Amino acid sequence: MKKILVRALTALVAAAATISVCCNGAEPAPEGQPSGGEAAIKQAAAANKHLYIFFYSEDDAATQAIRKPFETVMAKMADVAQWTALKTDAPAEKALVERFRLQAVAMPWIVVLAPNGAVTMSRLAVTMPEEKLRAAIASPCQQKCLKTLQEKKMVVLCAYAKNVGADDPTVKAVNEFKAGAYGKLTEVVRVDPADAVEAPFLKRLNVDPKHELTTVVVFPPRSLVGRFVGPVTEAGLEAAMRQFADACG
Repeated sequence: MKKILVRALTALVAAAATISVCCNGAEPAPEGQPSGGEAAIKQAAAANKHLYIFFYSEDDAATQAIRKPFETVMAKMADVAQWTALKTDAPAEKALVERFRLQAVAMPWIVVLAPNGAVTMSRLAVTMPEEKLRAAIASPCQQKCLKTLQEKKMVVLCAYAKNVGADDPTVKAVNEFKAGAYGKLTEVVRVDPADAVEAPFLKRLNVDPKHELTTVVVFPPRSLVGRFVGPVTEAGLEAAMRQFADACG
């Protein structure tokens, strides 16, 4: 039964890949000299900053009307982000345009990459206030989770207090789950629920910082499989996987 479920979940992963808005940002660049866009990605990652890529097809008045306010906001965000503008029909950027599946989308378009390569925003470029552009800045834990999901793997997010050690039954249960049949499909990410930097991200996942043990399982692209407050067992995690697989047909 477990083997059948694993095959079913693997098929769901493949299906998720076909509906993802953009690829994971972790694919290797083509051989040879990197393009300007690829160089910008490497430079931002080395500086541990997010990269905002402004893709455009025509440098006309309409594009400039959107780009100029964008540049103004980027100047204010220089402490956390870098940016670059790329013309979609530039031969050197063809691989990057294909990588983010922008061949047939309206322009201009903005793609934001976290330092680890996770895509944190991919949307039509419109005049956006600073608040909305800053919303693409992902916390370290959020980056890990996004990258895992974009690599078509599920996330077991362990929001466990610092005093929860490796010998805790719930920690052992998660490790056993990871070591079992679902291991190749799973990435375990641990975070302190009281971490102020992660607070906005954890709030969106309904993780209460007052609880010492909260386990959240998310399947790609962003489907909540289960949220467990308090102790959890390997059997409980597997039951959640069965329920999710049944719900997905």
